[in-house]
Amino acid sequence: QPLTTPEPARFKGFRQSMGQFVSGGDHHDLKNAVGHYARKASGGSSSAARRMGSVTKAGAGLFGALSGAPTSPGELGVDLASLAGLPCEVAISAITQALTTEDGDSDKINAAMNHALVEALDGVVTFDPQCITDEVLVDTMIGYIAESIFLQIVLDSGKAWNKADTPVQAMKAEIALRELIKVVVDKHMAPKFVGNIRTFDRQQIAQIERQAIVDSWNEWEAYQ
Repeated sequence: QPLTTPEPARFKGFRQSMGQFVSGGDHHDLKNAVGHYARKASGGSSSAARRMGSVTKAGAGLFGALSGAPTSPGELGVDLASLAGLPCEVAISAITQALTTEDGDSDKINAAMNHALVEALDGVVTFDPQCITDEVLVDTMIGYIAESIFLQIVLDSGKAWNKADTPVQAMKAEIALRELIKVVVDKHMAPKFVGNIRTFDRQQIAQIERQAIVDSWNEWEAYQ
């Protein structure tokens, strides 16, 4: 379905609330800002899921690559075995570069993949494909969607982050927003990964991602 025409000044209430949160650190202002964002600024849950179509498609590719699923013609992939023995950060960079498409969301997708893999593989010094356990796989997918949402919200916040008096204040606000997003995405996404998750195909993973976005938005829309 085509995206609806965005409302003029749809970001105004969201950016005002986000600016108040960044300047004051009140968690109520944060929830108010996220509520504004989910209900109006982003156009609601179904619109958000469609706008993040390239994110979910790339996420399905990430899951496929990490789970060892074969790639079809035209699909991006990466040979994890060829990365064995490399420093973990180098391997992560190679994975994200191989799986990032060249489009308007490429920078966001690359950053989200990198962030998710760094968190999921925390403590791993030398990359080994065997370190991609089911737990790491699920953590990576949840972290990827959560970070993608975080980056989009920060982008749409405009100059709200300029309300911070100090860099530390801005960093605290980012940490709080990241945590709020991650908790909600985890709640709605983690229960979907049951059974032998390595048998999930890309279409199933994309659907899990989309549903997690819709469910998270529906929860945030109730924030006042």
